[in-house]
Amino acid sequence: MQQDYRAIVMTGATGALGSDIIGQLRRFVPAAELGVSVRAPERAAALKAVGIRVRRGDFTEPASLEHAFEGARRILLISTRTPGNAARFAEQKNAIDVAMRCGVEHIFYTSIVQRPGTAFDVAAGHHDTEAYLSTIGAAHTVLRNGQYIENLPMFLGPSIFTGDLALPPDGPTAWVSRLDLAEGIARLLIQEAPLPENVPLTGPQALDFAEIAGIAGRAVGRTITRRIISGDEFIARLSARGFSPPLAHSLASGFLSRAAGELAATDPALGGLLGRPLRLVVDVLPDLLARIASSAGGRARAAP
Repeated sequence: MQQDYRAIVMTGATGALGSDIIGQLRRFVPAAELGVSVRAPERAAALKAVGIRVRRGDFTEPASLEHAFEGARRILLISTRTPGNAARFAEQKNAIDVAMRCGVEHIFYTSIVQRPGTAFDVAAGHHDTEAYLSTIGAAHTVLRNGQYIENLPMFLGPSIFTGDLALPPDGPTAWVSRLDLAEGIARLLIQEAPLPENVPLTGPQALDFAEIAGIAGRAVGRTITRRIISGDEFIARLSARGFSPPLAHSLASGFLSRAAGELAATDPALGGLLGRPLRLVVDVLPDLLARIASSAGGRARAAP
C-alpha cells in the first residue's frame, strides 16, 4: 500500500494559534501537502473540505499518532494544555517518539520565552520537552513564542467597563500579535535554508500594564486606572469570573515572571521572517476591545 505523504503535518490545528498557522500555510502550500492531527476530527471538517488531510491523533494514544503522522516530512507539535508538567511532558514525549518512528525529517515545537528557574508554573513541561528534543539526534526547532496581544482582553476583563484595572505587579512584556506569530511559524515550516534549533518569536515593543491601560482607555473612551493587587486577590477574582484553579494560578505565576523581567526582551527574528514591521499593541488591541464592547452582553464576554 502506497504511503500517504504530506510535506507538513501539525497538531492542535483547531486551537487559536493552530487555526491561524493553517490559515497562513494555505497561502504558501497547496492543501494537498498539508495534514493535521486532531483529537476531534469533526471539529476540523472545514479543513477537510478544502483538501487538507484530517486524521485523529491523541497524544496519550501513540498508535493514533502513527496514523496521523504517516508520511509527514515535517511535524509541528503545538504544546498541549494538559494540567501538570509531568503529564504534559509525557504526552509531548509520546508525540516526539512517534515522529521519530515515522521518519519525520524535522520537528518543530511551540515553547515559551521563559528559561529554567522561572516562576511561571507551567514552564517545566516545556523545558523538559526542549531537553528531550536535544537528545534525540533529529533535526528540530524550538519556537519560543512570546505573549499574545490577543490575550490582553482576558487580563483587562471588566476594566473596559469599570475603569479599574486591578492586577498583580508586572513588568514590560514583548507582546506579539498571534497573526504575526502564525505567519512567522508558517514561513519557518516551509523554509528550506538551514533552520535554527531555537528561535525567539517576540513582539517589537515591551509594555507593562500601566501602558496597556492607557492604550485600552483611549480605545474605549474611558480612563482606565492601573491598580496593584496581590496574587491571591487576583486568583480570587479570576475564580469569581469562572477560571479553573489551575489556570488562575498559572496566570498569577505569569505576573511573577513579568515582574522578574523574564518577558521584556524583544528580538528581531520574527520581523526578519516576515520582512515587514510587526503589529504593535496599539494596532491590534483597539479592534479587539471594540468587538467586545459592541457584542451583546459585552460585560459578561470580557472574560473568555
